[in-house]
Amino acid sequence: MVNEKSEQIYTITTQSEEATNIAKPKMVSIITCSIKPEICQRMLNSVNQTIGVEYETIVFDNREKRFGLCAAYNNAAKEAKGDYLCFVHEDIVIETEDWGRGLIKFAENNNDCGAIGIAGGKYANRNFLSWCVPNHLIKVYDGRGSKNDLIYHYINPNNEIFSKAVCLDGVFLFVKKDIWENNKFDEKTFKDFHFYDADFSFSISQRYQNYVYFGMDIYHFSPGNIEKTYLENMYLFQKKWKCRLPYCLSGYNVSFRQELGTVNNIFYLYRKNGFSRIEIFKRIYKINGILFFVFFLCKRIKILLFNNILLSRSNKTSPYIG
Repeated sequence: MVNEKSEQIYTITTQSEEATNIAKPKMVSIITCSIKPEICQRMLNSVNQTIGVEYETIVFDNREKRFGLCAAYNNAAKEAKGDYLCFVHEDIVIETEDWGRGLIKFAENNNDCGAIGIAGGKYANRNFLSWCVPNHLIKVYDGRGSKNDLIYHYINPNNEIFSKAVCLDGVFLFVKKDIWENNKFDEKTFKDFHFYDADFSFSISQRYQNYVYFGMDIYHFSPGNIEKTYLENMYLFQKKWKCRLPYCLSGYNVSFRQELGTVNNIFYLYRKNGFSRIEIFKRIYKINGILFFVFFLCKRIKILLFNNILLSRSNKTSPYIG
């Protein structure tokens, strides 16, 4: 059971029932950062019933320390004895049997295999907002409430079991321990709970090939949201990887129009979360340079003028009520 004491790290080494009658396999270390022990225990129970291989669990108790995920995961991974590390959110349930065996087999047979997730994108553009680009891949039940309330997200255009990706979502990340050791989570740059996953998987993608796995059913009981700290970490990611972005899988590219569309979305999100126009313009200029910025600024002026014309016409046609 999950320890109720507020310890920083506690581990539970166990073996699934499915693994007891087979030759000793590579071991998986299940790593999670927990603030709700009862939710965490539900996840651990589902892992025990489904993983199919020898494993241990390392739970980073974050109820008091409130470490960022990068620091929590790195501290927990240092204690890992497994050949593979599986970083998971505590608020998931896995219902597919033998998923551990399937992931290990694929990774062992593909020397270029980096991180494996259940959602990711085919490219990362210069104005990176999320892994969820138009050409993204996903298989997950996501939302709030009970299982029946969750929404099934499934995009697998090539009907593959493993599909190549660049950045991955952090709800589930499976990776060889030695790859983590050479690409640890960047706790100096990302100090809270956003962009730890994009940065980690993008770093790995520079030397290995990441994949999205479509062979398992995961239920995730809390959807993500974009707020101010998300946008602050987004900008840190953009600055850190500016010289490597955009980055695309073979056969994909990011057009000027796509970058401009993403920047318009980012501008809206910045404004929605209280950033001044001056600060937004400074950030867009630093990431994109003068030519792109001038084009973007001209487009914003056109939009502003158009909206003012519409507003003026609306005021002229509105009846006066004294």
